[in-house]
Amino acid sequence: MNIALYIIAILWIVIGIFVILYTERAMKIFKKLFFIEKVRVLAILPIIFGIVLIIGAFVCTQIFFLSLILGLLALLKGLYLVMGPLPQIKRLMDWWFNKASDSYIRLCGLIIFVLGIAILSNLL
Repeated sequence: MNIALYIIAILWIVIGIFVILYTERAMKIFKKLFFIEKVRVLAILPIIFGIVLIIGAFVCTQIFFLSLILGLLALLKGLYLVMGPLPQIKRLMDWWFNKASDSYIRLCGLIIFVLGIAILSNLL
C-alpha cells in the first residue's frame, strides 16, 4: 500500500508542476482526456483514488488524517459525479475547462503540488 501512496504523491507532484508551469498546455491535455459526453464514466478515477487513500490511511498511520480526509473528499467527488444532476456537472466542467482563469488553475496546481509533497514527506 505504501507503493500506491508513493505513486499517488509523485503523480500529484508531477501534475501540479505541469499545471503551474504549462497551464494552457495542461488544460488542453486535460480537456481532451476528461471533457467527454459521458461524465459519469469519470467517476471511476476519484472513487479509485479515494479508496486507495482511505485504505492507505489505515495501513500507513503516519499520514492517517491527511490520507483519510483526501480519500473521503475524492470518494465524495466520485459519488457526486455518479449521482449528481447531469446538467449541473456539465456546467461545472464547462466552467473549469473553458472559463476558469489561468491564475485560478495555477492555484489549483499549487495546491495539488503541496498535497503531493505533504504525502511524500510524511511517507519518508
